[in-house]
Amino acid sequence: MNKLSLLSVLLLACVTAQATEPMMPDGSKDMYVGMALATRTAAAGEERRVEARPLLQVQWSNGVFLSASGVVGLHLSDTPGLEYGPLLAASNSRQPTDSWRLRGSRPVDGKADGGVFFNYYLSEQTRVLSSVFYDTSAHGLRGYAGLQKALTLPDPHHSLALTAGAYWATAPVMRELYSVSAAAGGARDYRPEAGLSAVSVGLDWNWALSRQWLLHSGVSGTRLGKAAADSPVVERRSFISWSTGLAYRF
Repeated sequence: MNKLSLLSVLLLACVTAQATEPMMPDGSKDMYVGMALATRTAAAGEERRVEARPLLQVQWSNGVFLSASGVVGLHLSDTPGLEYGPLLAASNSRQPTDSWRLRGSRPVDGKADGGVFFNYYLSEQTRVLSSVFYDTSAHGLRGYAGLQKALTLPDPHHSLALTAGAYWATAPVMRELYSVSAAAGGARDYRPEAGLSAVSVGLDWNWALSRQWLLHSGVSGTRLGKAAADSPVVERRSFISWSTGLAYRF
């Protein structure tokens, strides 16, 4: 199941709920739907291309939330300053034949992964983020820990949020993504262990063009951990992602 189809099913399942206004995944209070253009420098055998992607960020009064990044979750906490609950995340598939750089690597099934999240607010505009997923394709664990800060601006039509964090994965996940076999046509044998997979920093900017319309832009920088960067499938250790698009705000 790809990201777009997963989100479409989840959206149809939740349309009868009423909206609330919590801090959202991008660090703002905005809920919106729209389209954006996105691209990034290649890291592991992908082609660099500009793609049209959905802009989607919604939460309902029953605690269900979802975003166009392919994540849907449920808030279970009634305690101020704490957020926790289950998550479901879409994942991309990959085949060794998708790129010459992926020769000798393992196929990756695009299955949905289940997990949990736990966020803790240090202040009204700052929170610690954490999540853990069970990777159903690799049969291992991957996780994230980070810090998000919403920035106050003089102009109320603009909002910024800065997020920084680190990703880790157990050996089965790292090996599915980055291991290479010379016998299967790879450049050399490579078998990574568990550890830090990447660190990242990102900035989200929402510009309210009117009461209903906003321009959402985001840019992030990612640097792979050594175990991932040393893989023959990796083109570069550091890469930049960006997106910008127009969305209708609820």
